[in-house]
Amino acid sequence: VTAGTARRPGETRLDLVARNAGIVRSIIPKILDNNPHGPAICVVSNPADVMTAVAARAAAPYDLPPGRIFGSGCVLDSSRLRSLIASTFDVDTSSVHGFVIGEHGDSSVPVWSSISVGGSNLIPPGGEPNEAHRAMHADVVKSGAEVIKRKGYTNFAIGLAVARIAEAVLNDERTFLPVSTCVRGYAGVKQDVYLSVPCCVGATGVVRVIDLFLTEDEADAFRASADAVWKCQEECWRDWPSEASKM
Repeated sequence: VTAGTARRPGETRLDLVARNAGIVRSIIPKILDNNPHGPAICVVSNPADVMTAVAARAAAPYDLPPGRIFGSGCVLDSSRLRSLIASTFDVDTSSVHGFVIGEHGDSSVPVWSSISVGGSNLIPPGGEPNEAHRAMHADVVKSGAEVIKRKGYTNFAIGLAVARIAEAVLNDERTFLPVSTCVRGYAGVKQDVYLSVPCCVGATGVVRVIDLFLTEDEADAFRASADAVWKCQEECWRDWPSEASKM
């Protein structure tokens, strides 16, 4: 599901909530009315995490299995970070492993403690990311806005990320990708908020979730990301139209 209005220069993904929530809310029932037993639904519309939550709530009357609806989340963010790290070490991107989790946006969390290059930890156990590491993550966060500033929209990078997700679903790969799903209970999150965590993705969507080890700082950042996204998601919940208002 990619329907929605595009980001304007200077906007964050969360700024799109009011414009896109109604669009996604109206599309999901039509998809399920016509194909109630179809494959997984991946939400790409921005802000991806909140729109995934909107889609999941719109699908609630259809009693779908858990994980059937998920978001493209931080697949693109993770790919961008791995590419930057690979470029720094002059190695192929396939030799870099690791995840960006949390919001697909400004509060995303690079899990430095588990990123590896050629099987070797990027940061030694107990170490902290340095300025170069933080600069790479900053480049990931601002890259989308920079593309929009230069050409007015994004398409190629997110297209490749979504193609990778589609490949995993269509081939029932059961590969792990950092997609957006409900993370209540993950790293101490108490809300029914949707964020990216490493998920096993197959034909039915999210099959299971990895309980990724996080340092104290990473867990704190993840919970802060949950708080930031929940503020927007909760507003969508509060403004959800009643059945009476739709008649």
